[in-house]
Amino acid sequence: MTSFIRQIDFTAPPLIVSILEGEIESTPDAVDTTVTLEEHEAACDAAYRKGFQEANEALTKQILDQRSEVAQLQDAVFKSISAQSSNLAQQVSQILPELVMDIARRVMVGMKPDSGAVKRIVEETLSEIAPGSVDVEVMLHPDDLALVTGIDKDFDQKYPGIKLSSDPELIPGDCRAKSRFGMIDARIFTKLQNVGRSLK
Repeated sequence: MTSFIRQIDFTAPPLIVSILEGEIESTPDAVDTTVTLEEHEAACDAAYRKGFQEANEALTKQILDQRSEVAQLQDAVFKSISAQSSNLAQQVSQILPELVMDIARRVMVGMKPDSGAVKRIVEETLSEIAPGSVDVEVMLHPDDLALVTGIDKDFDQKYPGIKLSSDPELIPGDCRAKSRFGMIDARIFTKLQNVGRSLK
C-alpha cells in the first residue's frame, strides 16, 4: 500500500485539465437577437390577430356542433313524443269502447222503462219485420209486458195476430221478436255489443 502511493506524481497537472485543454474549441460569434420596437409591436399584433382568428374559428365550430347536437336531440324527442302519442291513442281506442259500454250497461241495466219507453222498444224491434207478417211473437220482461198489455191492439193493424209474451230471462228494457223469418235479438246487451263493435 505504501509503495503504491510513492509512485504517484503529485506535481503533474490534473488529468481533467489536460483533456479539456486539447478539446475545447473556440465558440462561434453570438447571434444578435435585438429587434426594434416597431418590429416587436408588429409581431405582437400579428400574433394577437392569429390567436383571435383561431379562437373565433374554434368557437364558431363549437357553436355549430352544439346546434347540430341540439337539432338531433330535438328531432329524437319529437319522434319519441309522436310514437308515444300514437301508442297512447291506440291504447285509448282499444280501452274506451269497452269502458263506455260497461258504463252504459251499468246505467241501462238499473233503469226501469215506463210504458212509453216499452212501446218504443217494441216498435223498434218490430221495424225489423216487414209489416203484414203473421205469427209474430214479441217477448218482454214480465214487468215490461204488464206495461204494454193494454196497448197491444196498436200492433194488430201492422202485424195481424201478434202475440206478446213474457220471458223471465230478459231484463227490463230487453226485447226479442220471433217470426217465420227468424229471431230478432233486441236485448240491451246485444245493442251495446253492436255499438261497441262500431266504435272499434
